[in-house]
Amino acid sequence: MPMSYLGDRSFGRDNNFNLIRLIAAYAVLISHSFPLVGSGEPFSRIGYTLGGIGVDAFFVTSGFLVTGSLMRLGVSTSFLRARALRIFPALAAMAVLTALVLGAAMTTLSLTDYFLDDEVWTFIVKNATIVAGVRYKLPGVFESNHVPFMMNGSIWTLPFEIRCYALVALLYWLCRRAKPEPAAALARLLVCVAILMLLGWLWGMRAGYAHYQTFRLFYLFSSGAVAWICRHRISLAPRFLVGACALVAIVVAQPQWFFFVYPLLVPYIVLWLAYVPSGPIRRFNALGDYSYGIYVYAYPIQQVVVATVPGASPLLVMALAGIASLPLAMLSWHLIESPMLALKGAPRREAQQGHVGVVSEPQVDST
Repeated sequence: MPMSYLGDRSFGRDNNFNLIRLIAAYAVLISHSFPLVGSGEPFSRIGYTLGGIGVDAFFVTSGFLVTGSLMRLGVSTSFLRARALRIFPALAAMAVLTALVLGAAMTTLSLTDYFLDDEVWTFIVKNATIVAGVRYKLPGVFESNHVPFMMNGSIWTLPFEIRCYALVALLYWLCRRAKPEPAAALARLLVCVAILMLLGWLWGMRAGYAHYQTFRLFYLFSSGAVAWICRHRISLAPRFLVGACALVAIVVAQPQWFFFVYPLLVPYIVLWLAYVPSGPIRRFNALGDYSYGIYVYAYPIQQVVVATVPGASPLLVMALAGIASLPLAMLSWHLIESPMLALKGAPRREAQQGHVGVVSEPQVDST
């Protein structure tokens, strides 16, 4: 049987990315349910959380697909427009709804005082744009919860997503005229970035550096980007997945080794699962990508459950928020995200002078 490589499969829409992202979004929801009721997540004994793994899957996926988009379109208006249409319209809708509807319903202030408070409008502007950071607090909202005043603890990763886009675009621009092969130069730079970010992640955790998550997210995104460029050299043989999963299982049982093994293997596992399993599972792709909506709406709903159901257990918070966030995610996808993505237009397939490794595969993503 001929060897199967990632590059042989990574084209078109026939993949499992929508399902992987949905599972990742629900992993974040499950993980948040424990601290929001004042309990510790069982999985955190290894120094990590289920939600952390979900975020890792998002960033690996994003690095892989966004780099493919970048190498087709270049640092162009089309690329920047595609990124903006994917992130900002749905995010703006979330910011408006949570501030003007949910916040107004849950605040302990009078509605007049609430809407006259500058924090409400700052919350909307900052969280609809995210480039200059996010805001978590709305006046008088969730002030008695176990995690007080935290309106949406999930969106902290979104500014990092934008910075990752900017980093890979900058490296692409620097390499676009490299000789003899621009794509190889970009790959080398991204490998260097990935190594430095991984070392920073490990150092930051051991040294107690408060912002080690920066290193973590840049590493995961850049590892996905490297995988795209080197996709024709990455084997998808089942034995490699079995070996990778076995090693992760071993280090879960030996937490002192977890962060020396897991970061190296999670990109491969995510991309293997995205492209190898086939058959009926692929039908899920036709439903749409509901992961973004669940990711941005689940946390506020979880806080509502905690505020309105005294003594709510983590399981109850998971169940109610998991059910309630899905229709919001579906509306977000069908009314906002999918129509916005349609405005991106078809990717240019012709080779463009000066572009790094322009490819002709119709690799359409929804990241």
